[in-house]
Amino acid sequence: MPQHSIILDSPTKRIKLVPPSSSDDAASAACRVHPTTRRFLQFLPEHMSTDEARIRREGRAEDKRIVDFNVHYTQNDGNIIFGGFCGFFNIDENHNSCEGGIIVAPELHGTGVATEAIYVLLRYIFENRNIHRTTFETGADNLPMQRWLETVAGARLESQRKDAWRALDGNYSDVKGYAILETEWRGHIKAQLENRLARFI
Repeated sequence: MPQHSIILDSPTKRIKLVPPSSSDDAASAACRVHPTTRRFLQFLPEHMSTDEARIRREGRAEDKRIVDFNVHYTQNDGNIIFGGFCGFFNIDENHNSCEGGIIVAPELHGTGVATEAIYVLLRYIFENRNIHRTTFETGADNLPMQRWLETVAGARLESQRKDAWRALDGNYSDVKGYAILETEWRGHIKAQLENRLARFI
């Protein structure tokens, strides 16, 4: 299956979600192995080459249950840089559901990139793909991500799984699961995120 050709713009025009491509493979690899990224995702590799990033990208493009995007961020000077990646996966057509995820490049933490990228992603999931339900998972020790999911993204805590993720050293960590329904998106979450994005317009 060829890589998708979907491009999604944010309301502020600071963020564009684009199909993963070879031009971002080196930056993608560096982002995945960065100590800040791995702090709460210790199942991620400690080392990744550009070629390994390419193999991962091409393999995921073959899976129809996965839709990956790279985040491109336009700086104040007009330069466009790699801002991380997001997407949705575990697409279940029978139950009309999926799981979403995002990793922001460490140098862009605290800039609102995550909020803007998730807004664009959720808008596509619920309004273009007409998916009924999406979930997000984060480590039980990742308190910043939990606060962001609850207070910014408006997601509901639905599950707590014991020893769900295995780190490279063989140790296990607990995981919390959050969910958003299409009715919740249209009911209050979309407007809530748009209000937060207004400060960047």
